[in-house]
Amino acid sequence: MRISRIIIIVLLLFLSAASGCRKVPEPPIPDNSDDFKPCIPYPGTEETLDIVTFNVETFPINGYTSVVTVASLLNAIDADVYALQEMASESGFNQLVGLMPGYAGLFYLINNSDWNLAYIVKTQEVTVDGSATRLLFTDSQYFPRPPFEIKIHHKPSGADLYLINNHLKCCGGYENEASRRAASGMLKNYIDTSRPDDAVVVLGDLNDEITGTSSSDNPFLNFINDPGNYLFSDMAIAEGSILWWSYPSYPSHIDHILVTNELFSSIDTTMVYKAAPCYSDYSIYISDHRPVGIRLSPAGR
Repeated sequence: MRISRIIIIVLLLFLSAASGCRKVPEPPIPDNSDDFKPCIPYPGTEETLDIVTFNVETFPINGYTSVVTVASLLNAIDADVYALQEMASESGFNQLVGLMPGYAGLFYLINNSDWNLAYIVKTQEVTVDGSATRLLFTDSQYFPRPPFEIKIHHKPSGADLYLINNHLKCCGGYENEASRRAASGMLKNYIDTSRPDDAVVVLGDLNDEITGTSSSDNPFLNFINDPGNYLFSDMAIAEGSILWWSYPSYPSHIDHILVTNELFSSIDTTMVYKAAPCYSDYSIYISDHRPVGIRLSPAGR
C-alpha cells in the first residue's frame, strides 16, 4: 500500500513538471531567416522600392528574444524602409538595427514612453535627407504621437519621396473617433498645402478601418473622396478576407498605406505578411499586429 502511494506521488510530480516546462520555440537566427521565408511571398528586390509599416507592440515585448525574432522577420521581408510604431525602448531598437546588416535606424525625435515611432532603412538603396526629418503637429491634441516625417531618395530609380509615419489615437468612443477624424483632416490639409507636387506615403497604425461609407464610421473619407489625388493602396485587403487583416486579434484591418497621385502608376503590390504560421509564438514574442507592405516600381519618375 505504501509503495503504491509513493509511485502515485512520483507520477503526479512528473506530470506537473512536464506541464510546467513548455519549451519556447527557439528564435530564428537574425542572419539566417529561413524560418520565416516560407511566409514571405514577396521579399524586397533590388529594382523596386519596398516599404513596410509595422506596429511592433511595445517593442521588445519579451526581451532580447523579441529583438532577435523581429530582426529575423524583418531580414526575411528584406524591405528598403520599415516604418515602426510602439518602439518602447531605444536601446532595444539599437539592438534590433545591429542585427540587421546593411540597415540604419532613425529613432523618434522625442521620448514618448512606450509609443515611440522609428524608421529602419536599407542604406545601399535608400538615403535619408536629414534636413527634412521632423515631427508634425507636435502641439495638437489630435496626435498623441506626432507624425514622423522623413524624405528619402531611392538610389536605383532616382525617386524622391516623403514618408509620414503615424500612430493615431486608439479605441472606440466618440472622442477617440473624433480625434482620428480631426487628425485625418489635418494630415490632408498639410499634404495639400505643403506637399502639393511631392510623392508622399502616409502609413502606420491609423487605428481605424477604411471601408465605412459615412464620416461617422470612417475618419478617412476626406482622402477617399479625393480619388484623383489619394489612394489607400491596401483598400482591397481591407475589403477582403479577415484572414489577411493586419490586426487579427480583434479582428480588424487598421494598419494602412496611403499614397498621393504622383505614385499611382508606380504601385506594384500591397500585401500583409502573415508570419505566424512560421513561428508559433508570434503573438508572444513579436506583435499583435502584422506588417503591411507596398512595393513601388518608380522607374518612370
